[in-house]
Amino acid sequence: MSLSRRVGLSTLWQLGGRLVTSTLAFAITALMLPRLLDAAALGVFAFHLALYQMLTNVLDFGAGTIVVREAARDRARAGHLLGLLVGLKARIAALGVLLAVAVALCFEGGTPRAALLCLAALHLLFHAPSGAAAIFVVDMVFSRAAAVAVAGQATWLAGTVLLALLGVREPALYLLAFGAGIAAQGALAWWWARRRVALRFDATAAERAALWSEAWPAGVSMAAATLYFYVDSIMLRPLAGEEAVAQYSNPYRLMTFVLMVPVLFSQVILPVYARLWSAGRESLRPFYVRTTRFLLAIGAPVSATVWLVSRDVMRLVFPPAYEAGAPALAILSLAAVCVFCAYPHVMLLLAAGEQRLMMRISLLGAALNVLVNLWAIPRWGIEGAAATTLATEAFVLVASATGAARRTGLRFPLAAAFRPLVCAGGAAGALAALLPHLPEVPAVRVGAGLLAGAAGVLASGVLPPDFGTEQGAPVDLATGPAA
Repeated sequence: MSLSRRVGLSTLWQLGGRLVTSTLAFAITALMLPRLLDAAALGVFAFHLALYQMLTNVLDFGAGTIVVREAARDRARAGHLLGLLVGLKARIAALGVLLAVAVALCFEGGTPRAALLCLAALHLLFHAPSGAAAIFVVDMVFSRAAAVAVAGQATWLAGTVLLALLGVREPALYLLAFGAGIAAQGALAWWWARRRVALRFDATAAERAALWSEAWPAGVSMAAATLYFYVDSIMLRPLAGEEAVAQYSNPYRLMTFVLMVPVLFSQVILPVYARLWSAGRESLRPFYVRTTRFLLAIGAPVSATVWLVSRDVMRLVFPPAYEAGAPALAILSLAAVCVFCAYPHVMLLLAAGEQRLMMRISLLGAALNVLVNLWAIPRWGIEGAAATTLATEAFVLVASATGAARRTGLRFPLAAAFRPLVCAGGAAGALAALLPHLPEVPAVRVGAGLLAGAAGVLASGVLPPDFGTEQGAPVDLATGPAA
């Protein structure tokens, strides 16, 4: 199978699975809960959910990325490496539970709600067995990964619907339903992964230390990136109150829904980056340029068009009480292209073993985000938090692109960005000219925005995707580049 076809099919599986899971999550967090809970209760839910997601992203502390990279290079070591990963995640998950419990007691005191939140925090332990699912990424069997994720989200949805039918208005119980979904996901991932690879838990202390030496810089980088990605909601509660968290969480979730494209695409291309980099820098260059151009062409129309219809999007999706989040959505949409374009450079640094440089970039980004939020949120509320996110993502893009070019010798040619940027600008111009002539009907105006963005992507020429092959030869992703 050709490289373009393999990557394309894997990406479709990833996107298809995440489209289902994100749609279910969006239905729960953006459509159901804002109508079931008042603003203060929704703020409590969003606050603790953001904390769980922040902890989840750092439970393997970078070891998952290193294990995928090394197992992609040497499949025979996969069972041993995955055993190391599961053990590490179990230890860190236990620490995560303690932290989540401490936060619950700090904010909620000795109340029944705090007790429920402590129980909900136990779901973090189920992320340890789910570490075995890294074998699906190594083997690029993303159908299994998608099915595991869908099963977990379906469990969450079922629990949420049951609570809604019972008339529950306590946010902590809805967080328990979320935890039940993670538990189901972890159990299924463990079962399917063990049918694909024999996990080994016989690692020596020296082997664990060697993995930790490689992983911790990536872990610090991931922790810092998670911090600046989710910390806005955490900081809004003490600085602006629960209602501000609720107002911000809705536009933020809209943007995270869009950002699933670069996140999932990067998971697909990381094993390819690792294999091609091991064959030599020039083997990776065509794939790196084409994947970067592809993400630019997808992300640029998002930033170019969403801000023009941000108020219509909020009016279409959410109850009227949440329309005040439209300015924040407009600002966040401008950050989308930065996130899309940063991922290939991050993957390049990881494939090249430059996780320590990525760690420094992420730490600077996290420090920038926290410091600016401390100044911006008290002055401008959720718009200040959104602007801080935009500034942080722009910094990470510039720093990762510059660092990758210096450390690897691979640069993205500016000429390759010309057509995607022109097409995105054309889409924005056409939409701006059309909107004054459209009725004030949110569905119509949002539909026009979607069509304009889609036209910008099609005009850029990246569909159907063509990611090339190494020196024109097909690449067998099970064994590496062809000779």
